[in-house]
Amino acid sequence: MLKFNPKKLCAVFFFAGFFLFSLPAELNVIPMVDFTALQLKEDNFLLSPSATLMLKYHKAEEDTSAMPDLIAGNISYGQDIITKGLEDCEEKNFHSMGAFGKLGFGRNTFLLKVTGRGAHPFDSYKNFEGLAFYSRDIIKNDSMTFVVGGGLAATDTGIVLGGLDIFVVPLPMVYFAYKNQLINTEMEWTGLPMINLTFFPQSMLRLRTSAALAGFKLPTDLQWDCALCCYPFKKEPFNELVSISAGAASNVKKLRINTEDSLKYQYYCAYGEFSITALTIRGGYAFGGKQILRTKDGKFSSDYDGGFYATISGMYKF
Repeated sequence: MLKFNPKKLCAVFFFAGFFLFSLPAELNVIPMVDFTALQLKEDNFLLSPSATLMLKYHKAEEDTSAMPDLIAGNISYGQDIITKGLEDCEEKNFHSMGAFGKLGFGRNTFLLKVTGRGAHPFDSYKNFEGLAFYSRDIIKNDSMTFVVGGGLAATDTGIVLGGLDIFVVPLPMVYFAYKNQLINTEMEWTGLPMINLTFFPQSMLRLRTSAALAGFKLPTDLQWDCALCCYPFKKEPFNELVSISAGAASNVKKLRINTEDSLKYQYYCAYGEFSITALTIRGGYAFGGKQILRTKDGKFSSDYDGGFYATISGMYKF
């Protein structure tokens, strides 16, 4: 039987804290946690806790070694828990995990990403996906960034040629960002496209919008978010750290049961949000959605009546 030893626990936290706060200035460690709750029915909830540990290293300007200019990576793990389960689905717990690595040499960047998800993700290699990309900065200055590249995706594509399952496909990579006093925009296409737009990014009142695809089943796989944000403080650094927002969004939550079956929730929500950057709290109401269950026997869709929706996110940069 394990015994709790407060002295040993304090020693572990002391040395961990000493290590993190004595890191060189070029290296950052960023732990992040996230928790989301979505009411499915009156007494049934979808709870989604997750955690990510990110590391980022920038080579100092005076460093002339052959080390990469940028080293970044993270590992993550999360769960989706249906508290009371569903009539048409025996599984209650779903897992997701991932690892990401990035190396930058001047204008050249190499990226590797592996993700896995499912109620029993280690039952089959088809529950895992991998991405390997190379990209090059074409334009990079204070106001604009344009990056192009390409790579390979290893995933269960569902494509069969000549009786052989195709698991590796080529994919393009495009990234574009532009900012001025009126607009701040960011577009990326690495697998599935996404776009972020902020209007009047230096004003106290800002309009924040975003859109992304969670798949190619339109319109249910289209995610979007639109919010009016207020940054109440004028003095630095609080003018960019603290904000209050009100908005509406369309969210998609996908859960993989096994290699053949999946569960998806698509819903709209109206919300309010308070953020101090290191801590963000959002709460609102979800409505007008769909619950879609896909099995080898077919597709079963039903209306999702809606309910309470909340999320809390926290991070710290060492």
